[in-house]
Amino acid sequence: MTNLKNWQMPVFITFLLLGLLITVQFRSQQNYLRDLPQQKTEDLILMLKKTNTKKAELEKELGDLERQHRLISTNVSEEETLIKQLRQDITRQKMALGIIPVKGPGITVTIDTPIAYFDMIDIINELWNSQAEAIAINNHRVSSWSKIYWSEQTRALTIDGEAVAFPCTIKATGDPEKLDSGLHLSGGVLDNLDIYGINPKIKKEKELELHAANQPNIEHLKATPTP
Repeated sequence: MTNLKNWQMPVFITFLLLGLLITVQFRSQQNYLRDLPQQKTEDLILMLKKTNTKKAELEKELGDLERQHRLISTNVSEEETLIKQLRQDITRQKMALGIIPVKGPGITVTIDTPIAYFDMIDIINELWNSQAEAIAINNHRVSSWSKIYWSEQTRALTIDGEAVAFPCTIKATGDPEKLDSGLHLSGGVLDNLDIYGINPKIKKEKELELHAANQPNIEHLKATPTP
């Protein structure tokens, strides 16, 4: 009996300690479970704040990038427009100088009767004033250095030393309506020629082809680079 009691006492103490340990652990677990929802809410709130802050930063960065994109696009567009305009200007200058061949709509002016050199100059100048792109007299390309004059030696109207044969045909590329209207200005060159019974025939053309000038002194201009 005494031995049994001696055996039960350690077991009783062991179970008592185990019970206390389980009770303490249960209470700790309860406290943890009770605090867990609150802890998750705080974490979520903190995470939400961080997300909102990050979202605001990304939206600001996106706005900055969009502004930069618009600025770059505008600059590129302006540069492309400028380059295109420069190319067009250079092409127009080359056409006017006779450096390159030209093909396009325009008019032909056929003159059957010989005319004075200053009347020919007036016709050419009027065509230039009417925005002609290129001009040729009997397929001889007119350029900024072309010389139209009366030659006492050959007793003929000449362009760059070459006698102009009549009937003479002047070709001019450009807007046919503008070119035709320019020549028919009241009191203009055609009215002056009409006084002498000279009536050039003007025809609007859908397409003309003018060869480049062949003067040796334009070779250095042909090498002018185009941007």
